[in-house]
Amino acid sequence: MDRSQLFLDEIFLSLQGEGLEVGRPHLFLRLGGCPLRCKYCDTPRSWKQRSEFDVFFAQSSTQRSNPLSQESLHEVLQEVLASYDLEPADVMLAVTGGEPLLQADFLSAWLPQWEGPVLLETAGILSSNLQSVISEVQLLSLDWKLPETLRSGAELLETEACLSVARAANCTTQVKLVLTETTSLEQVSNALKTIAEKLPETVVFLQPVTPFANGPLPPKADQLLTWSLHNRALPLDLRVLPQVHPLLGVR
Repeated sequence: MDRSQLFLDEIFLSLQGEGLEVGRPHLFLRLGGCPLRCKYCDTPRSWKQRSEFDVFFAQSSTQRSNPLSQESLHEVLQEVLASYDLEPADVMLAVTGGEPLLQADFLSAWLPQWEGPVLLETAGILSSNLQSVISEVQLLSLDWKLPETLRSGAELLETEACLSVARAANCTTQVKLVLTETTSLEQVSNALKTIAEKLPETVVFLQPVTPFANGPLPPKADQLLTWSLHNRALPLDLRVLPQVHPLLGVR
């Protein structure tokens, strides 16, 4: 990793479509590169680091060259915000991917300079890298990956260790558990029990997978209800919530 340069996939401002911040405007900073291959991934382009990234302004879009310096990143984010007549403190910066923790060295050096609130989304790998950045994060969004939803990369998961890092840092955390039609009650229950043990009182979203061509199908409503009722005694704030941005037709 390199503290001096960052590979991006895209920058855009939109409504948050998942979790606790759903419906609120966020400035999305999507980083390039991810070692996991989720069957339901909606951003496969971000698996690889590219020579260019996309920038979306209020009335236009363009491409810029990768990688960026800390100064260049700050400038382009300010450009996007200015096109909406906003300042960093006006919206949350959603650092997502790809997998942001692959570039934690850069983030740990740059995030202290950012003047607004930060949401960090991670697939639950590289817990030591999470340790290096979590002090600059206001909301940690942790995706709990069930092995059946991965084509490859399950051996990299350190989800429980990431929860321990969040607990030690007293960082507000939400967990998203993406579920498909073939997910079993046992898989859901085991995951939720572990989350409750590692970080009790956490808000956990049972998130039906968003269907796409040749992708996995979402669970039925009765499955979601069964999973929720079966695990209602756990010390978790358990909610069912799909991705909202596809329903709204926004990025």
